Amino acid sequence: MNQYSPIEGVVTSIAPLQSGSRPGCVLLLYVQTDYQETFQILVDTSTYVLDQKPVRRGDPVIVFYDITAPVPLIYPPQYKAVAMLVRACNEFAMLDYFDQNLRNSENTLILNPSGSTTVQLPNGQYYQGTLGNQYMLVLYTTNTRSIPAQTTPVRIIVFCCDT
Repeated sequence: MNQYSPIEGVVTSIAPLQSGSRPGCVLLLYVQTDYQETFQILVDTSTYVLDQKPVRRGDPVIVFYDITAPVPLIYPPQYKAVAMLVRACNEFAMLDYFDQNLRNSENTLILNPSGSTTVQLPNGQYYQGTLGNQYMLVLYTTNTRSIPAQTTPVRIIVFCCDT
């Protein structure tokens, strides 16, 4: 089972969270999905933000949160972001554990990297190791209709330890 679940939507507002010992170090984003659902997303200094791109009101985003983490019982639901990216047009993303065959944990996606696939570490350096048996953030634009689906990723971010 995938430990990380995505929320896709548009940022409707951003505000600094004024609680805790370091006010302003945590942002509270409101994200509205295509189904008119609203979520509160906490973005702190431990959140991986693809390319460190600042998010703005109106940006389409994909936010991943840990489904095993505790959450407050409030409405709208509030999740702490593990990873986030500003979504480009026709772009899909998955944060999951991929095995040695580059198959994700739910057996729904197989990666077929090509020479044009950019493979990096979270700090932006190029990854020099063997892909597989690790958590990866995968960005892709198309996939097959097979089960499991297959894709040639545009970009892979390799997390060398648990995210």
